[in-house]
Amino acid sequence: MKYRVNGIASRVLALAVVPMMAFAGGLNTNTNQSVLFQRNVARDASTDVDAPYANPSGTAFMDDGLYISINNQTFWQNRSVTVEKSPIFKNGEEFKGDAFVPFLPSALVTWHKGNFALSGHVGVIGGGGKVNFDDGIPSFYALTSSALKQMEAGLTEKGLKTDAGSVDVSLEASSYIFGATLGAAYEFNKMFSVYAGARFNYAMNSYDGSVGNLQLNTTVPGVNPDGKMMQASVLAETFEALAEKAETKEEKVQYATLAETFKTMDDKMTMDLELDQTGWGITPIVGLGFQYKRLTVGAKFEYKTSIEMENDTKKNDTPLEQFNDGKKDHNDIPSLLAVGLNYALLDNVRIALGYHHWFDSKADFSGDLEDHVDDTNEFLYGVEVDFLKRFTLSGGVQVTRFGIKDDYISDMNINISSTSFGCGLAYWATDWMRVNLSYFHTLYQDYDEKVEYGVDVYKRDSRGFGVGLDFKL
Repeated sequence: MKYRVNGIASRVLALAVVPMMAFAGGLNTNTNQSVLFQRNVARDASTDVDAPYANPSGTAFMDDGLYISINNQTFWQNRSVTVEKSPIFKNGEEFKGDAFVPFLPSALVTWHKGNFALSGHVGVIGGGGKVNFDDGIPSFYALTSSALKQMEAGLTEKGLKTDAGSVDVSLEASSYIFGATLGAAYEFNKMFSVYAGARFNYAMNSYDGSVGNLQLNTTVPGVNPDGKMMQASVLAETFEALAEKAETKEEKVQYATLAETFKTMDDKMTMDLELDQTGWGITPIVGLGFQYKRLTVGAKFEYKTSIEMENDTKKNDTPLEQFNDGKKDHNDIPSLLAVGLNYALLDNVRIALGYHHWFDSKADFSGDLEDHVDDTNEFLYGVEVDFLKRFTLSGGVQVTRFGIKDDYISDMNINISSTSFGCGLAYWATDWMRVNLSYFHTLYQDYDEKVEYGVDVYKRDSRGFGVGLDFKL
């Protein structure tokens, strides 16, 4: 019994060391740092207001002036785990998790003068929301199943017929990495540019999980003669009351023993965890740019960010020391290589390509998860068309392929490869202010994983829209 309770705690720990949310980009990174990205995902050669993040060397090619971009994105995400070929669950039993993120803000600023540009960016670099599994997840129930069977068998052996038991499992998790970037770019020979900068990252994770409300259908004459499901805590209280009223010593001992039995079972199947984690790290960033006539090429490299997360534990009913207050573990942001090009086919028509490579296997993830991943590759395609002087219509496709293995993915960590589609409209309301509107939809590949209790089929879906204002002063 105790072994199984520890097993549940171990799986909760696995949750507490992996990111729960991602909207676009790598395993630990959001690349959607502007509404311009949602409109046209291939931004790696941008020389527009989103360049401080997308292509920082491109800020050197901008015209003189001050540029400001303020953005907000809103997302809905659904994820589900369907259990198949299982002796424990009904075939096709589904567990759902939902996330709604009303605010995912970002801001970008560039000041350009002559050959020099100073730029900055603030936004949510990783994570960005909260996931609720109101009905728990299958691995939790699978871990409790064996313990419940042992309880049922033990009570039946004592003459108390029991053939069904249940517990309630709930899980809520949130994850954020806030980033603030500052850097400078310089143009030389009227074709080339270089950039150097750094980002300060502050990471926050929060986990609230519980296992409890043990119920059993123990048949007891005079207490539960029909064998209905009853809370173990209620059964314990009932037998405590009967022990106090018992007329003989034998009855008193019998009822007291039963009360203690149900109380012990309830205690062993009750667990609460309230855990916050925080950490920080600095990301050095370098970039190169090239521009000639209608062609612009950009490249940047973000170095690996070492982040050490520290526990701030408010409640921990588990026996595992990993949950203790003050414990530390790494959860790095992998290094990233991004390259892209933008080519103007006509004065009002532009196409763009991009490529991202995350060096996930070289990072230090919590729980040594880097041992179970290969690097991530991402391919991006986009097009923009200007019309009626003040309007721009754009769209793009992003193909993300994670190098995950079965030992990385779980019902608590559904990071699966995807294809995203973005589109949007821009309107210059004045000569110095532009309004951006966008829609972004991600389709994830289904992923089947063989587990001890059958097969888990993981599914995800994500939709979002964005509103942004750009200023040229």
